[in-house]
Amino acid sequence: RRASTKTTYERQMTLLRDIGMAALGGSILGISTSAYLALVGRVTGMSGTLRSSYLQLTGQTGPNPMNFIYLGGLLAGGAVMHMLYPAGFEEGGYSTAMMVGSGVLVGLGTTIGHGCTSGHGLCGLARFSKRSLVAVVSFFGTGLITASALYWVMKSDWEPVESPPDSFPRANMAYGVWASASLLVAYGSYLVRDVFHILSAFGCSFTFAVGLSLSGMLKPTKVHGFLAVNQNWDPSLAFVLGGGLGVNLLLWPTIMKWHAPIARDAFDLPTSVEVKPDLVYGGILFGLGWAIGGVCPGPGVVGLSGGYGMSMLMWLLGCVAGQQAAVIIPKLLKSPKAPAKSLKSDADRKGSSSIGGMDEATPLQ
Repeated sequence: RRASTKTTYERQMTLLRDIGMAALGGSILGISTSAYLALVGRVTGMSGTLRSSYLQLTGQTGPNPMNFIYLGGLLAGGAVMHMLYPAGFEEGGYSTAMMVGSGVLVGLGTTIGHGCTSGHGLCGLARFSKRSLVAVVSFFGTGLITASALYWVMKSDWEPVESPPDSFPRANMAYGVWASASLLVAYGSYLVRDVFHILSAFGCSFTFAVGLSLSGMLKPTKVHGFLAVNQNWDPSLAFVLGGGLGVNLLLWPTIMKWHAPIARDAFDLPTSVEVKPDLVYGGILFGLGWAIGGVCPGPGVVGLSGGYGMSMLMWLLGCVAGQQAAVIIPKLLKSPKAPAKSLKSDADRKGSSSIGGMDEATPLQ
């Protein structure tokens, strides 16, 4: 009986510790997103940052160099945090097929649905956006239902395999992360040529990576433990959103009263208010992918530095492929005989995921 009591006590203490770290990490995420709003007047969104950077590097859209700096800051933050706080990263790997499939679904869903947990969750809800509320309910609801339904079927697949040794390819992944971060920041800085903008993007993204590392969001096992509701349910990750959203709800009303952000002449926020079906369709696809792989765009980038970095790389390749498909498929489906229609209004573009547009998850365009 004493052993059983001790085990229960230890589990309770572990849960309290995890809740505390989740709340701390979430609060840091809120500070990062609020700081970015105050400095450059834009929302923070990981899926938009990843998508925009890829489309720029492949020449499909014009240069928005702040994206490169932001992405480089995420990579650098992840690399530093893996050295300082390796407990925030999950050691081991996952099935390549599962990670690629999850990434494709998330890439499709976040592009169609115009955002992810950061853009819609942390920032959209803080702006009281109805569009973001619909998206969050769609992907959270789908994620909870899917993970709970698949728990007993995929439980073994959701456990990471043995941690890889500190040698090839893990060591080469670490070098690759540092090299990629350096190149992205250097190239973006060369194009931006404004020290304050460079420091703003890098500092906020680095801080965002710190928050993710502390929160537990970099561990797919934690995400599955939260999304799969059963007798072993782990509610700690709810405090990530609670902490981040709480900070933003406190700070954003004050920031939005300013005439302009610190480093720019005006705020540049999404203006579309129309709730469209694609928010639901995209949210469902995102929720499916999130439930299967336990990864969303921010953790996918920051997690490259962990022991399961190769699995995260496979996930990112799938995510980028899904994002690309979401851009190409509508063009292919459009009838060539249809008369050319005028482009969307500027207001509608602000809520669109099209190339060059800006949505709840595209802070840096």
